[in-house]
Amino acid sequence: MNAVVVTLLGCLLCVGCGSSSSEEPSGSGGAGGDGGSASSPAPSSFDCSASAPPARTNPLPVACATDRSCKEHLVSGHRSAGGELGVLAPENTLSAIRAAVVIGSDFIETDPRPTSDGVLINLHDPELDRTTNGSGNASEHTFAEIQALGIDGSKFAGDYSCDRVPSIEEVLTLAKGRIHVLLDANKTDRVDLLVKAIHDTDTLEWAIFDTDDSNKIQEALALEPKLFTMIRVSDAAEIDAELALFSAHPPVIVELHDGADPKLLAPKLHAQGHRVLVDVFGVDLAAKFTNDPQSYAPVFDNGADIAQTDRPELVVRFLDR
Repeated sequence: MNAVVVTLLGCLLCVGCGSSSSEEPSGSGGAGGDGGSASSPAPSSFDCSASAPPARTNPLPVACATDRSCKEHLVSGHRSAGGELGVLAPENTLSAIRAAVVIGSDFIETDPRPTSDGVLINLHDPELDRTTNGSGNASEHTFAEIQALGIDGSKFAGDYSCDRVPSIEEVLTLAKGRIHVLLDANKTDRVDLLVKAIHDTDTLEWAIFDTDDSNKIQEALALEPKLFTMIRVSDAAEIDAELALFSAHPPVIVELHDGADPKLLAPKLHAQGHRVLVDVFGVDLAAKFTNDPQSYAPVFDNGADIAQTDRPELVVRFLDR
């Protein structure tokens, strides 16, 4: 398929991506990248053969991730360093977190869900079948049973024999001092366990409580008033209602979801001092064929401040990190 056609297809699939622009993205971050000439990092820098966890490589100030006044363009690794379109490491594993650190991503997104014995693990699907050599619902298995399972890393270069489904505490411990963590609370009602994991790992400065459920955010803030939060909105009315509800504790990130158009809604959020995150999986699909960092230019041209992506290594490259 023609590369231009694929790129346009990706933009059409992208949530609110809109039409592409021939201009370079404005503002800091996004000078254009190198057109895909740079290679991905060696798996040995983040897989099971790595001698030690990588040091933070991101050149931006640590505080930028949680500072609403930071104007840099940022990147969030979906399911840590890529979901089903990812090319670096198996999703939601400790190796994937190390990969996100190595490439200089700003955030990793996670999927906390509970085991039968009340441990929060980092697993996207309710079932174990797709990503492990186990089967059945994770909620029907103990943490020990799930940790005994192997991870399917067959489509990735590198050694992932040591990887298991990690607990959220393991995720936060590894991320601390290296990368900020978006804790997607949509897959669990155990808000108390999420806040406890943050406290137990001393990662209040590194964790961001993320959900479209305002009641869960209120519950979390009642347990920890200093918690960083991210809200999700889909239209102008929801923006007004959510920002009013949390006026005393503004979210550090606002996600536009459910087909919301950043070209229409980002200006409204920017005018009120907020930053916009969008999922860019449609562009990721185009990038599967083109492998071109320039595919992500329209994302930022159309008003996004943070791109959540299965291909964080390409977005980082586009941002000239």
